[in-house]
Amino acid sequence: MATINQYKTKSGLARWEAFSMAGKDDDGNYKRMHKRGFKTKKEAQLWTSNLQVSLDKQGFVATNDVTFEELYNRWFEDYKQGVKESTWAKTEDIFRLHIIPVLGSKKIKRLTVPQCQKVVHDWFKAGFKHYRRFRSSASTVFDYGIRMELISRNPMAKTSIPKRKDIDDAPAFDFYEKAELTKFLNSAYLYDDMEPFTFFRLLSYTGMRKGEALALRWSDLNFDTNEISISRTESKGKDGRLLIQTPKTKTSRRTIVVDKKTMHWLRKWKVSQATFYLEQGYNVHGAKQLVFSNEYNQLLQPSVPDHWNRSICKAYGLRRIKIHAFRHTFCSLAFAGGAELVAVSKMLGHANLNITQQVYLHVTKQQKADVAEKLDQFMSI
Repeated sequence: MATINQYKTKSGLARWEAFSMAGKDDDGNYKRMHKRGFKTKKEAQLWTSNLQVSLDKQGFVATNDVTFEELYNRWFEDYKQGVKESTWAKTEDIFRLHIIPVLGSKKIKRLTVPQCQKVVHDWFKAGFKHYRRFRSSASTVFDYGIRMELISRNPMAKTSIPKRKDIDDAPAFDFYEKAELTKFLNSAYLYDDMEPFTFFRLLSYTGMRKGEALALRWSDLNFDTNEISISRTESKGKDGRLLIQTPKTKTSRRTIVVDKKTMHWLRKWKVSQATFYLEQGYNVHGAKQLVFSNEYNQLLQPSVPDHWNRSICKAYGLRRIKIHAFRHTFCSLAFAGGAELVAVSKMLGHANLNITQQVYLHVTKQQKADVAEKLDQFMSI
């Protein structure tokens, strides 16, 4: 709805002014825009028509005063609709902690490439590991502004990406050798109770992701066929809320065959867990009963396995690897045992062979070095 009025300036000239609706603000209140100084009524009508077209197209009126934070808020509402809660929650934290503090108050139409370049360099010099992700996330918001016809260019996209000279681009695959894994699992068996041992045995012999193991239910296990169905993963949502989601990729949904000894330990743990919970008055016979859970029979915090890992290694003087490295351990030992690349990749639920192949090449390179060393020791020339 537009209103157009004629008025006279102080010098007596006839001019036109227009009032037009401009959508709603974040609180749901209607906003009006006002502009004066049109020489003709037709000019005022054209201005209100353009505003209405913009409003019909994108739900709000483009102005030169839109800040990066305002644009981000509009983009984020759309973004949330197409991704899982754990994904948008992480993205929200990145913007809240790293991007909005430096770009939020800036007018998007006035931001320049040099200004954005300085922001990228500041992230880099501050030592942030994910400075590339900060840049790409901010760039995504500018791209949204272009689609909404609020800006005509993306200054962040034209920035260069700093590169650390002291960091090798090749991924580092840390893992346990056979003897190290044996010693770790023996130590885990002696430590505290059966839950940590069973957890690390499962990861080491299946290559399962930590989140997949923490979301595992007893109903996912088939003790007759020695199979485990993986269809869920534990993640963190808004404000660190624990939640169960579908896996990250389609190939992550899989059914794997597990060795008999690991299934034997899982069966023993099931009995031990049921005995404890029944004494506490918890029902353990439901279809959603977790394989690994806390003292209140609820989801374990993802930090708990890390605590187990640190405590075991400290208590028994072991070299510690990260939880995800148990996945690499399975991969490397499977290759060392003669498993085929495609079979291991499917077991791990990789979306493609590239990641599996990187570990494979690392292991075969080590095996070649072992052959050379053994030959030298044998010849002793």
